[in-house]
Amino acid sequence: MQGALLSGLRRLCALACAALLAGVAQPAVPAGAQVSIEVPQGKTRTVRLRMLPRGAEVAVAIRASGKLRVALVSAVQLRSPRPEALFRGALERRMSFKVAIPESSDYYLVLDNRRGTELVNATTTIRVARGAASPARPPPAKGGKGNEARAARAPAAS
Repeated sequence: MQGALLSGLRRLCALACAALLAGVAQPAVPAGAQVSIEVPQGKTRTVRLRMLPRGAEVAVAIRASGKLRVALVSAVQLRSPRPEALFRGALERRMSFKVAIPESSDYYLVLDNRRGTELVNATTTIRVARGAASPARPPPAKGGKGNEARAARAPAAS
């Protein structure tokens, strides 16, 4: 009995180690979700995207049974007196868009049916992927301070 228990524990440990190694060895896959929402006439509904990292790419696809206005707004902007959306648009049946996240924060996908006259059923598919790595800085120029040497090589503005 103890032999069977130890064998089971060893097998479980081996599976856990294999799963950890597989997660480390493979690149991260984009995170995604699909949400179905009913947006009553005269109302708005939101989908919260928690702690999106700066530089992440967010791809959104929406299918709806009617017309909606759509916006993607950061939580920081929602608290401001005049919020500015990262994306704003209108759809009749379907729409898709892709944006780069400028700062780490929570973001809200707002589905607006305040001008509508009937209930709208919507399905949103949201995918989040890490953005491209920022380009590496060129090494400083030799023979002097970096900025002065670069300024000497830069063409004069006319």
